[in-house]
Amino acid sequence: MFKKTLVQVEPDLKSLIFWPSSDKIKYYLPIPFRAHYSNVQSIIDCLEIQIQKPTEPVKQALTWSDYKKCNTLKYLISCTPDGFINFVSKGYGGRISDSLLVEESGYFDVLPTVNCQLVRPPSVSSAEKPTKTHVLESKRIASLHILFT
Repeated sequence: MFKKTLVQVEPDLKSLIFWPSSDKIKYYLPIPFRAHYSNVQSIIDCLEIQIQKPTEPVKQALTWSDYKKCNTLKYLISCTPDGFINFVSKGYGGRISDSLLVEESGYFDVLPTVNCQLVRPPSVSSAEKPTKTHVLESKRIASLHILFT
């Protein structure tokens, strides 16, 4: 029943997900973004949803998530800094890396500009001590993330 209903409302729901103009995004940019991230157009994150274990071994392997320790589908979701959802990818097997998902999802095809930069918190491996700059940048990005969770 749910699947049949979802198919019927999909066209209407899909029209609610679009990329606003850069001017609109800048106009509604939350104040905390303005100091260091005034050119941000979108915030992306990968979302994993647990699924029933597929019966076919190949599908089991493709959907296995080492992170979640179960079979999942993974989606890329993007929103503007004020929280408007502007991109949702199709589902991919949970085995796909976040980097590959960003590439394969078509996200780069919908960006309004080709001159863009990906800003992510600095990665910290357990073998290296983070620099003061990395710690401050991670805190700055994390504080913005907290606004929308």
